[in-house]
Amino acid sequence: MVTQGQADQYRSQAGATAVERLEQELAALHRRRQELVEGLDNRDSVGDFADAATALELPEDLSWVDERIAQVTEQIGQLRCGTAAGGTDELPDGTMVTLRFADGTTRTMRAVAIAEEIMDGEESTAITPGSPLARAVVGRSAGDTITYQSPSGEVRAEVVAIETPAGTS
Repeated sequence: MVTQGQADQYRSQAGATAVERLEQELAALHRRRQELVEGLDNRDSVGDFADAATALELPEDLSWVDERIAQVTEQIGQLRCGTAAGGTDELPDGTMVTLRFADGTTRTMRAVAIAEEIMDGEESTAITPGSPLARAVVGRSAGDTITYQSPSGEVRAEVVAIETPAGTS
């Protein structure tokens, strides 16, 4: 069984790693945006068809970069506030779930809203908050039985424990 202290430490380490990766991506996006803006500013009216094609792509590329900057900025804010999960039908980011399956095996998994939060070697213990498994767990408590659809068919499991991050319900 994972203790609350272990779960909090794991979440804070994973969150810090995710924020660091997202901040690196954000810096690269800002550099790319600057390059695109400079490309727009330095366009001349004389050129060949290749120049014209590039000129048409620049605004589209700039729009995509701006959208991604907004997404990454939002993700960083959510991670820092501990609110990276989506709506009320999703598990809060960092929620630890322990399940006992019909074959008797027990697994502890962590809800991960952002893929960058998944630590190397722990991909099999991460669940996305909006996945069928995670949605089956929402609103449940220890002792409840859940059923969800997996790629291999319907799965039943007993909820052994659910530990949400501090400040979420």
